[in-house]
Amino acid sequence: MEKRRHNRFIISLPATIIIGGKTFDAVVSDVSEEGVASLMTTCVRTGKDFHVHNHVQTCLQLPNGETVHLQCEVRWFLRTPLKDNSLLLGLHIPDPPKNYLDWIGRFKP
Repeated sequence: MEKRRHNRFIISLPATIIIGGKTFDAVVSDVSEEGVASLMTTCVRTGKDFHVHNHVQTCLQLPNGETVHLQCEVRWFLRTPLKDNSLLLGLHIPDPPKNYLDWIGRFKP
C-alpha cells in the first residue's frame, strides 16, 4: 500500500482547470498540502493535454468565496466510465501558495 506524505481530506469544491489555452470545469474531490484530485465536469473529447508531468493551472473556489490559483503537475489521469467523457486527475502542487496552505491547515487536528 502506498504511504502518502500528507493526509488527504475529502471535499467537494468547484474548480477550473486551465491547460494549453483551454478551460475545463471540474470538481475537486480531495485535497492535501501538496496535491488535489479533480473530476473534470466539462466533456473532454481527448486526454492528449493531460499527460503525466504536464503543467496545469487549477483555480479552486474555497467555501469562503476566495479563489486560490494553484500551479499543478499532472501525476495521473483516468477516463471515467461515465458517458460524458470525464477525466479524473491526480495533481501535484510543487509550490503551494500560502493562502492554500493556511486553508488546508484548518483541517488538521
